[in-house]
Order: sequence, then C-alpha cells, then structure tokens
Amino acid sequence: MQNPKNPQRATARAAAVLAAAALTVLAAAGAAAADGQPVAGYGNAQQVLRSGQVHDTVSRFLVAARQQSAAPAAAADGGVSGAPRSAPNAAAAPPAFELKDPVPLYELNPDFVTGKAKATPENALRLSYLTSRVAAGDGHQAAVLLAPQADGQSWQLAGIRDGDTEVGLAEGGTAAARTFGEPQIHAWYRLTQSGTVEALTKEATTGLGGRSSVTLAEYQKLVAARYGDKQPGSSYDRKGLAGGFGLADPGTDGGPAQDAAGPATAAERVGPAAVVGAVGLAAVGAAFALVRRRRARTAG
Repeated sequence: MQNPKNPQRATARAAAVLAAAALTVLAAAGAAAADGQPVAGYGNAQQVLRSGQVHDTVSRFLVAARQQSAAPAAAADGGVSGAPRSAPNAAAAPPAFELKDPVPLYELNPDFVTGKAKATPENALRLSYLTSRVAAGDGHQAAVLLAPQADGQSWQLAGIRDGDTEVGLAEGGTAAARTFGEPQIHAWYRLTQSGTVEALTKEATTGLGGRSSVTLAEYQKLVAARYGDKQPGSSYDRKGLAGGFGLADPGTDGGPAQDAAGPATAAERVGPAAVVGAVGLAAVGAAFALVRRRRARTAG
C-alpha cells in the first residue's frame, strides 16, 4: 500500500471518523432502555422535551403549583388564615427549570398478568411511558410523561406528575434490573435478569406477602390472583365494574384547572391525582380503575 500524499490530512480524516463513531455509540447508549434494548424514537422524545409546547406547559404547571402552595388555608369558620398579601405576585412568574433525559417507565404486561405469557423477564413488563425529571430553580420537582404515538417511532406529551418519587425509582433501572410499578397498591419493584422480583417500597413488601423478594413465577401468581379476572373484555368488565376514568376533575383533586394563560390542556390539568390515575389505569388495563372507583364509592 502506498503512503498517503498528505499524512496530516489522512490523520485528521481518521480522527474525524473515530470521533463520529464515538458520538454514534454515545447516542445509542443514551437511547437504550433499562433492559439494554433501544427505545424506538428516543431522539424524537428528546426533541419533544425541547419543544415550545412542553416548555410552556411545564411553566404553567409550575406557576399553578406555586399558586396552589401559596394559597391561604381555610380557617375553621370558613374564612382564611395566614394569607400572605404578596402571594399572587410572588407566584406570577414561572421559575427556571431543567428537563433531564427521559427514562423508561415500565408497566405489567397484561398477558403476563393473565398467565398467557410465560414468567420470563422479557414477557413480564412493557414500556408504557418515557418520563423526564423536572428540576425547577425554586426546588420544585415534577416529572413529564411522554406516551408513544401509533407509528411506534414518535412520542407525545401525556401529562405532568408532581413530585419526584416515581421518576427517581424509574431512574434507578439498569440494564441488569428494570424497575416497575404496580400503582394499584402504590408498589415499586426491581426485576432482575435472573427472574427475581425485589421490593423497593414498603407497599411492595406487602404486595409480596411480607417478603423482600420472590421469584417471577411466584409474582405472576400474586398479580394473577389480584387482577387476572378483571381485564378488559372480562365478565367483570362487561358488568361495568372495571370501567376507565378520565383525568380527575381539578375541583376534586386540588389540581389547577386553568392558569394565567387560560384554560389548561389535558396535559396541564394535572393535579397529581390526575396523572397518577392515568398511569395506574394503563398499568394492566382499564380494569384497574376498580381500585379508584371503589375508594370513591366508599368515600361517598
């Protein structure tokens, strides 16, 4: 092989190729789900998070959250107590915030719950959302939820969840152990590649019968007993006992219905209970609305 006529140019070209290859590897790593598999349309999800729509929605959400926290508490006689006179002005401007890279939010696979799918780590869970941590300059924490669109390659804003507990648990997922929630009992678990389900919260320990971990086959039996006969299309569903529900009414969950910019969109109408309900409903199908419905009836 002949030596190149311009060694310096050849060296620079080789360096550029290596740099491009390194960037490709980093991009692929960033687009990987917690199980090591790539998330379809991950780049699109990042673009959505950088969009003006998401920025404006998060800004309005943070303003509404600040206004809600600054609102005076009701006194025993129906009046207000401890109302700071400057509260409305203090809550007018949205705080600066940062959106972190989205991470997968896993839910139970309905076929796993009903026993149609074998108890393997590949069959147990499915990716339902991507969630991005909102870190506001005033210390407020929240999470943006992105839902996949029908084309399987793009994502859209689905809602905002107040607080950072669940996004923190989702961020704890790794290639060797995915984290997932069972929102009907407010439980979070870790599923290892070896097929062990480990409790991450006290509710999860309760859900495992007081144990800290069980095999995936044992866990499948537990969730089948809890939800297996309450799936969409079941007789339970046909009786109307497992019907779904929409976003919670701001008047009942304390979430802001509108802000200074006008009526809130569905994604903004997120008192925390609204998006929790949406995620919980998605977890194993519309039948899981039973938990929320029964609580509402009991309360009524």
